[in-house]
Amino acid sequence: MNKKLLALPLVLILAACGKDEPKQALECNHPAAIQSIKTQIQNIIRQEARAFARNDSRQFVDADKVIAAGSELEIGLNNAQQIDEDNKTMCGADLSIRVPADVLNAAETNSPLIYSETTLAEILEQKLTGSNLKFADNTLSTSVRYTPDKDGNAVLEDNTVSMTARTLSSLLLPYGVKSIVMIDGKAVSKEDAMKLLKGKHDEPPVVSPEDILENNAASQASGVPQAAGLETEILHPDIEAKREEPSFSQNDLDNARRQNRNADSEIQGVWDGMEHTVQKELLAEQRAWIQNKIQNCQQAAAQADNPAQAEYLKLQCDTRMTRERTQYLRGYSID
Repeated sequence: MNKKLLALPLVLILAACGKDEPKQALECNHPAAIQSIKTQIQNIIRQEARAFARNDSRQFVDADKVIAAGSELEIGLNNAQQIDEDNKTMCGADLSIRVPADVLNAAETNSPLIYSETTLAEILEQKLTGSNLKFADNTLSTSVRYTPDKDGNAVLEDNTVSMTARTLSSLLLPYGVKSIVMIDGKAVSKEDAMKLLKGKHDEPPVVSPEDILENNAASQASGVPQAAGLETEILHPDIEAKREEPSFSQNDLDNARRQNRNADSEIQGVWDGMEHTVQKELLAEQRAWIQNKIQNCQQAAAQADNPAQAEYLKLQCDTRMTRERTQYLRGYSID
């Protein structure tokens, strides 16, 4: 009997050890979760707006206007709840982002100055294809997965939020077009600028989405000569009469060509390494970037005094913009 009494505490201890501690429920509705997601979205919009304004030689966009529009977005996190997915406990919720009607209307009106003949609806359609994003009633919606940290901030499980923010950036960018822009050294209203744009007949040929995918045109527009437009912009009689020796050596020019080839190879490698669905999502945006790069680098080359210098300036511009774009495209991999 005494042996049984002595063994009883040991049995109770072993029984207690065999019980699993209950898992603490995640605070999926913590106020810090939506705030951290909102902050990330606004930070990406800020970065994208400033990068575009910095690289656009036309200086059509006021980055601060785009950033201000980003702060007006109505961002909500609904139906947040704890879920088990892929053998992991996390939070799932519905993310909704409403763009104010006046902001979206202004962006649609201004979009030709940023995206040329590609409409804002087409830009959006390209980005929605193959994604879990939906757009209705001026509202982008998707589902997000996250785990709250000790402070309640959302630690995201994938890149859904960053992809959503980049889609928003594309929508908001035309909203930032300045009321007065400079064209050919003259200040004109954005309304007159759009009329001038519609009246142009010497635009470079538009690259189709199929061209970008099938012809590996990650950084060059198919059918557009490498120095398209330079002859009419550079070879003026008065410049021809006062040719000067270039202020750089042949080695400098050769190095610029080599650096440009390397930049093209690098961006092509990043593009080819993307999933096909991601490529399709980026087609319209990539096409607009290619045309913007061509215009910017033609303007850079137009400052030259001779063909060699024009090539050098164009290569420098092309290489810089291509490398910046490469870094941007890397952001479309899983964070």
